[in-house]
Amino acid sequence: MDTDQLVERIRIARDNALEAEKQERQRLADADTTDLQQAASVRLATRQAVREALDDVLDETSPEPEKAQPSDG
Repeated sequence: MDTDQLVERIRIARDNALEAEKQERQRLADADTTDLQQAASVRLATRQAVREALDDVLDETSPEPEKAQPSDG
């Protein structure tokens, strides 16, 4: 595997972490109990840390995901 392929795989992992972070933000917005809010908050912090670490490896800055809005439901 050459360097370009490795960098591309790291970018893909970072982008996947960003998508997972967006999902956790939505779960946090939709959480209706303190336990669900706390669990989503921990997962969100973990996803953010992974994304930021991959940004550091790539020496890039990924866009911050938009804040999720509570669902009507």
